[in-house]
Amino acid sequence: MFRDRGRLRLLPAAHYSLGMDPAKISGLDLLVLEVNSLEESVNFYHALLGFEIQSYSPDSEPPTATLVAGALKVTVVQQLETMLKRGRGVNFIFGVDDVDKYYSQLEARGADVKPPIDEGWGGRFITLQDPDKYRLFFVMWHR
Repeated sequence: MFRDRGRLRLLPAAHYSLGMDPAKISGLDLLVLEVNSLEESVNFYHALLGFEIQSYSPDSEPPTATLVAGALKVTVVQQLETMLKRGRGVNFIFGVDDVDKYYSQLEARGADVKPPIDEGWGGRFITLQDPDKYRLFFVMWHR
């Protein structure tokens, strides 16, 4: 893919594969987020959202923790004020099997979350922000 006088032009598949079977991307294996407070972020993802804690190293340099939800690992790394504003323009979309049930669980845990809605782009979802203003969507896809 390249631009030709402002227009996007796709190259033939042979160009990418170089005569071999192309490697396939299997999915997102690890998401790393820089955060201001390790403790606050771990509390949000574990206690509020229900992620399991795989590792917690508050005394390492930098302090880190890895949390797991299904096949997804999220590592939070405490980096104090390395960015003027975190989360800007970043949205994460997580699949859930029952968004209404998950909404009820989050509400019972005290989350600031509005009821699920359908937007017409293929899913019913809820959304909220983590302590560093990363926008999180939890979607039950219409099949």
